[in-house]
Amino acid sequence: MDAVRTAKRLGAEHAIIAYRRTEDEMPCRRAELHHAKAEGVEVLPLVSPLEFVAGEDGSVCAVKVQKMELGEPDESGRRRPVPIEGAIEEIPCDVAISAIGTNANPFAAKIGGKMELNKWGYIVADEETGQTTDPRIWAGGDIVTGAATVILAMGAGKKAAASITKSLLGE
Repeated sequence: MDAVRTAKRLGAEHAIIAYRRTEDEMPCRRAELHHAKAEGVEVLPLVSPLEFVAGEDGSVCAVKVQKMELGEPDESGRRRPVPIEGAIEEIPCDVAISAIGTNANPFAAKIGGKMELNKWGYIVADEETGQTTDPRIWAGGDIVTGAATVILAMGAGKKAAASITKSLLGE
């Protein structure tokens, strides 16, 4: 939601969310979806992106998508998207943003240090300071909380910056 809303605010004529299920199955807050649509974001349901198509100059010119239909519910309880055989189309575009991360990046916690991870693989950090179990490393945003808003991540960054400053000054 953050990426598509930012694209729209930066002047995208069309900012589209291509999603393999319907809006009812979207794993987002209803308010986020409502606000995105109020800003002019378009939702293209029941399509699954397959590939980016390059134009003659090598830049993206389209996104190839597979049309879907909903089948039986999966383990999450949401109806499983099922490809409709032969139903592939291209959506013309000038820019494509792949914003599909919904889990912790497994490499983020392995960059350095010995940070504790919770059962979902997110970094354990102090809520007020952002300091991890490795006293040399601070973390915030989705790698700590899981999927949340940019505002919460920015707040975590601000708290971490204040804590880092105090640490460097020996306070």
